[in-house]
Amino acid sequence: MKHRFVLAMGLLALSGGVLAEPAAQVQSEARQMLGALVGYRTVAGQGNVPAMARYLAGEFRKAGFSPEDIELVPSGETVGLLVRYRGAPGSKEAPIAFLAHMDVVDADPSEWTHDPWTLEEVDGRLHGRGVVDNKYGLLTLTQAFLRLRRRGFVPDRDLVLAFSGDEETGMASTRLLADRLRGAAFAVNSDAGGGYRPAGDGTPSYYIQAAEKTYATFELTARNKGGHSSAPRADNAIYQLSAALLRIAAHRFPVRWNAVSLAGLATTAGDLGDDPELAKAITDFVASPGHPASLRRMEQEEWLSRELRTTCVATMLQAGIVENALPTAARATINCRIFPGETIDDTRAALAQAAGDPALELTVVGDPVEGPMSPVPAALTVALERTLKIRLPGARVSPYMEAGATDGVAFRRAGIPTVGAGPLISTDGSDYNFHGIDESLPVSQFEQGLDHYYLFIQALAGATPEDDVE
Repeated sequence: MKHRFVLAMGLLALSGGVLAEPAAQVQSEARQMLGALVGYRTVAGQGNVPAMARYLAGEFRKAGFSPEDIELVPSGETVGLLVRYRGAPGSKEAPIAFLAHMDVVDADPSEWTHDPWTLEEVDGRLHGRGVVDNKYGLLTLTQAFLRLRRRGFVPDRDLVLAFSGDEETGMASTRLLADRLRGAAFAVNSDAGGGYRPAGDGTPSYYIQAAEKTYATFELTARNKGGHSSAPRADNAIYQLSAALLRIAAHRFPVRWNAVSLAGLATTAGDLGDDPELAKAITDFVASPGHPASLRRMEQEEWLSRELRTTCVATMLQAGIVENALPTAARATINCRIFPGETIDDTRAALAQAAGDPALELTVVGDPVEGPMSPVPAALTVALERTLKIRLPGARVSPYMEAGATDGVAFRRAGIPTVGAGPLISTDGSDYNFHGIDESLPVSQFEQGLDHYYLFIQALAGATPEDDVE
């Protein structure tokens, strides 16, 4: 596949009348930029997102983007970044937005094998916080804009990068960017979607994210008047909360499905050549949603079970203030990923019922929003198929529903159809472990994904037929 990329870029160099950069030059520039991006500890409360946004703005200016087309959008201690690539004069087509987020979850260097804030290559893998989620998506979009600008490419409409600064927390900057881009034709999210290349002669797949679960967090609190630790009482707040949490842990939300989730499951079944029993169960479930025997088999797989329902899990605990006093309060944070069609209020009511203790307080944290499903634009499908002829020949293309939550929720809420079409093509054993210890990315996948948006944007926004590489 790597050799085909080199051939493809050699042929594409002839289009547009301007030579494209050699593959080695592209990879070197991208590696240097990813190292710079990883070096910014862009976690909540550190104030580093604005610094990284200024670094990116400088790179766009050096490539020839006008300062008027580069805007930092303040949002509390963080910022969003908008970069507009001007289309052909007189174009009446609505702009297309391309999404990524600049922030990452935090990492404790003492837990990592390598410094999470320094990009390191070890045994054919790049290590560092954000090398997958989502600084690789951010990098590939940035690189595509820089390369196309240097080449002199003129899209058939305006293209806008929308880089948020707090996707991993409150998404306040995301909402600001989405509001600014209302009226866009659609948005392409780098933080979702992607390909899968099976071992051997199996058929590859590419998944387009067209729906995602709602992200919502709740706090469950037990309170009483406390007292001295030498005089225990039956209504200890910690015990009361613990009992409720065990009941919530045992609760299973009902099985759900929709057209997008079923389409994604059907494609997943085709990827399971090494497990024909599971593949048949999924196929039968798609043909008859809710099929009991199929469901029992599917629920044995944790990765699959969570795709079928709303999930809620306790993620943090807080109780007591000193060791020799009974706690006056005990609080648990419960994070939920809500299946489309169920509301935040529905989930709160189900949690309260599962907790089984009306004396407990159950409140919603922040201001979560529910996002609708998105139709996959026909123009995007055509452009993606042209891109995959080069990147992943013969791939089955299917929409799917994301179990996690991304910036796409806010953009869909703003009336902008949003789909995930990320640059990575995974294989068995990719093991990115994003959000976890030692997040890493195979160097081969890093290199192969660098051309994803470079090719995709040309196919989507005005490339001529001769730009195709068969």
